[in-house]
Amino acid sequence: MMRKLLFFVSESIIGMRRSSLMIVVAKATIFVSLLVFGLFLLVNLNLVRFSDYIGSKLEVRVFLNQSLTKKEIHYFKSKVDTLSEVKSVHYVDRSDAWELFKRNYSSLDLNQFVDFNPLPHSLKIMMVDHNNVNTLIHTLNGFNYYVDDVVYGGGLADKLHKISRFVLMFGWIIVVLLSFATFLIVINTIKLTIMNRSEEITIMRLVGATDMFILGPFIMEGIILGLSSSLLAMGVIHIIMKFSLVKLNYFLPFMFSISSFEHLELIYVVLVFWGVSLGVLGAFFSIKATLKNTL
Repeated sequence: MMRKLLFFVSESIIGMRRSSLMIVVAKATIFVSLLVFGLFLLVNLNLVRFSDYIGSKLEVRVFLNQSLTKKEIHYFKSKVDTLSEVKSVHYVDRSDAWELFKRNYSSLDLNQFVDFNPLPHSLKIMMVDHNNVNTLIHTLNGFNYYVDDVVYGGGLADKLHKISRFVLMFGWIIVVLLSFATFLIVINTIKLTIMNRSEEITIMRLVGATDMFILGPFIMEGIILGLSSSLLAMGVIHIIMKFSLVKLNYFLPFMFSISSFEHLELIYVVLVFWGVSLGVLGAFFSIKATLKNTL
């Protein structure tokens, strides 16, 4: 078994040397396809995680009617706390809110503009999942006796989700087109190798060589093409990710917790699998088409 494997490897290397120009083109095409695929996965993953991170930090602020009594506020707070979309509810007294506002804007002389506390009592709500914010806001607005206004600053998270969906759709289109182009190039590359060795194949067939013995080197050629290209793409992605993290941590320190090497291993496995699959499938279809009359 090992001898056969070594034979397939040596024969595939010989065949690749004879078609060196096409091999370089095929490798470059597979490499570009896998690089784009890997970067697309990384970008989309981090966009989704970043939007989730932003969403988890956002809150829904419910401003209460000023006519409510303490008992009514307590009742409404307990009612909101039972909603399935709500993770936690915190009551904010209007006096505390006003003091915090004045501390945050201490550079302004607020007394020139207002001589009383204009802020109402409010509830600060953290959500279980910010994707359900519209449902929650609709529910809260239904309590019109208690609620004066509902505010949610989730525009950024919503935009990031829309961008991630666009990147996902656009990325898959590019990946499919590149994979198709790569597939055709692999087929033509191995087809050229087979044609260069057509006399050897005929002789091997005449002396009783099995189909697998003849086909093995070409299948191995596809595996080598896919594996070497995927390893090269992995190396480039690792370098890109390493330097991009340095820049992100410098400009956006909070991103460290959400942009990491956590999922790179899984992406690398996907790249190797996809690269080898392209090589093997390309070799298989090339062999099937080219050796149809020979085997």
